[in-house]
Amino acid sequence: MIAKTLRSQVIPAFLAGTSRQPLRLQGELAALAADDPAGAALKALSLAGQALRFERPPAPPSFAVEEPVPDHRPILPNHLRRALLRLLGNKRPSDDLALALAWAFGRFKVRPHPFDLPRIDAFVRAHAEHLGPAAQQWAAQQTDSPAEPRGYFDGDDLDETNWTKSTPARRARFIADLRRKDAAAARALVEPVFAQESADDRVRLLTALETGLSPADQPFFESLAKDRAPRVRSLAQRLLARITGHSGDHPALAACLERIRRSTTGLLRKRTALALELPATVKEHEAKGWIRSTFSEVSCEELARALQLTETEMIDAAEKDANLSLAFAIMATQDRRFDLLEQLTAAQLADAWEQLSLCGPLDLEVMTAGERQRWAAILIRPCGAKPPAQQFAWSWLHRALEGPAPDLLVESVLRSPGWLYKLLEEGKAGAEWLELLAAICPPSPRPRLRSLLGMLDPSLTLTALPLLDIVETIEKVGHHEQ
Repeated sequence: MIAKTLRSQVIPAFLAGTSRQPLRLQGELAALAADDPAGAALKALSLAGQALRFERPPAPPSFAVEEPVPDHRPILPNHLRRALLRLLGNKRPSDDLALALAWAFGRFKVRPHPFDLPRIDAFVRAHAEHLGPAAQQWAAQQTDSPAEPRGYFDGDDLDETNWTKSTPARRARFIADLRRKDAAAARALVEPVFAQESADDRVRLLTALETGLSPADQPFFESLAKDRAPRVRSLAQRLLARITGHSGDHPALAACLERIRRSTTGLLRKRTALALELPATVKEHEAKGWIRSTFSEVSCEELARALQLTETEMIDAAEKDANLSLAFAIMATQDRRFDLLEQLTAAQLADAWEQLSLCGPLDLEVMTAGERQRWAAILIRPCGAKPPAQQFAWSWLHRALEGPAPDLLVESVLRSPGWLYKLLEEGKAGAEWLELLAAICPPSPRPRLRSLLGMLDPSLTLTALPLLDIVETIEKVGHHEQ
């Protein structure tokens, strides 16, 4: 009864202000005013506070509870949790460090401890798709305005029934992988859902369909002539031109041909020579970006056919023009024509790694892990023990591979560490450089890398050594489970 009086009289009076709504104590509370008129208000306020403290709020009519998703991944061992938090929780980690950890978690199907997710919030949100279903669910719950809910599961769990519920990158990779096995089945999955996807996702799916391209795809690409997104229409038109062989329907090819100048060289043995003429509006520092954007949408076969040359003859004809050779390297990469890329790096573009890194990121999403390793091995072979000294070139390679570099690269650098010591002496290599070297290091050269790091100032290895510890443990746990 007193609690009811407190709710109806005392609390409203104090909330509104006793000058507006004077406090009138009645009933059982009136004795307070009689015994101590001066302190009556304070006693009433104290009683009201106690009443609110012990009063339970009314229960809601229903609860919105999201059931936890099953996550069978093994958890990172407890002894490395603190090291992981130091790397990811106390400061903003470098992108290469965060990516190395995320890719290791994803590749070996291990996950962070659930209790640590709030403490590495930014890392989990950025890389949830690599960290397992539980991390994906947790990241989605922290989003202020979550998008349409998707399923929470590992990429290996995708099949024809649930692939549309995954993230855009995984969906595109799933379709590309299926195209290698059954091109018609992959196209049959894409066609019914294509119109409901966003423009970015439609471009991703079309790019995935480029794997296993055949005349059977022609009706679907023709149906996209009136797609609402210009990028989709343009890509469908390019793919259609590759099927039909009509270069006139390929505006990107026409733009390339406009910039290629053809001539002949030699007195006795005439040879075709090709040169690239850059637009007058393109500055020197913009040239490589222009080359990438112009030539990445054309295949080597299409350009060679338009020039009435074989692919090998086309590459030989550009031996005197570094810009055109770089354009061919971009095209060979996009086409996964490793034979042509090897021809380029062996004869006329020995610094292909550095030159390609200056062009910006390349779209290697449809490449398999094995194809990426083969591609990287071709780029690094001419470098020997003296690879590029620019950190951005190594970071570019790390992101392109989405994992460690080929053994050959790191082994050659660590067996002849003069190149690295020179960078350290000149102050060009700091903690982030060594962190990147640890991130890109494959398993076999790690003992040698640890030995080298042990001889350096500890301030330079504060993140590189813990990164090696965590990645190696993830690999062991993942292999044990498999």
